[in-house]
Amino acid sequence: MKLTLDIGQRTDVGRRREHNEDSLGVYRPDLEDELERRGLLLLVADGMGGYAAGEVASRVAVETVSAEYFGDPTGPVEEALGRALQLANDAVRDEATRNAERAGMGTTIAAAVICAGELAAANVGDSRVYLCRNGTLHQVTHDHSWVAELMAAGKLTAEEAKRHPMRNVVTRSLGGRADVEVETYPRSPVQAGDVVVVCSDGLWGMIPTDQIQEIVVPLSAQAAADALVAAANEAGGHDNISAIVCRVMGADDDEGEMTELIETISFDDVDTTTPQPIPPPLL
Repeated sequence: MKLTLDIGQRTDVGRRREHNEDSLGVYRPDLEDELERRGLLLLVADGMGGYAAGEVASRVAVETVSAEYFGDPTGPVEEALGRALQLANDAVRDEATRNAERAGMGTTIAAAVICAGELAAANVGDSRVYLCRNGTLHQVTHDHSWVAELMAAGKLTAEEAKRHPMRNVVTRSLGGRADVEVETYPRSPVQAGDVVVVCSDGLWGMIPTDQIQEIVVPLSAQAAADALVAAANEAGGHDNISAIVCRVMGADDDEGEMTELIETISFDDVDTTTPQPIPPPLL
């Protein structure tokens, strides 16, 4: 059965920052064989560093991952994705050495690929990939942050983490170390009705999971991306905010009921007749 992907994206400086150091990218190959082999790539990077350095780091990361991922035509999708993030780490570090003002710059990154009816993901830092299925939002990626590690060790509750003074401190970033550890996640099937969200902490740090869920379930992808950013700003907009929303639509879905469709791509010969298991929350 044919699946159509409805895609929306939005990035915003927020209400407290002077510059937007986030970068995002939606990459769809023009060639059908490349689309079938490598699928659709969604990237959100949240830069950090001195004046304008964070913006440079996130842009270099997004551009490098896209080039390296699609430039590696062989091997499993998740391996190509992990390798691309490793090479992006090298590129950010190389860029930092060229300009003393950019020394120490870095960026988080979250990546999602939808290919041949499956979702693959990878990340470094605390930018996230979510999957919403049957109206319930699940976090696909782990956060590489100080509070996430304390929560995993049972030393901090989720409620305490929201107020912790080190809640914004990440333990991994592209550009931070030469041997950065990229975390990749097993591929899982997608089906009609699923919604994939890739976002920076400027979104999920401002609005709770249930609000993200309430926004993405009824809206078209672009309307959802716009509404997510607006909600984060309404909650205070303490950071730059970025979100990519990708809704998986079946061949029989009425696109007339969805507004503001900005881009669609199709995959044929994808089995959507057999219900797929819901991936368990990873956090």
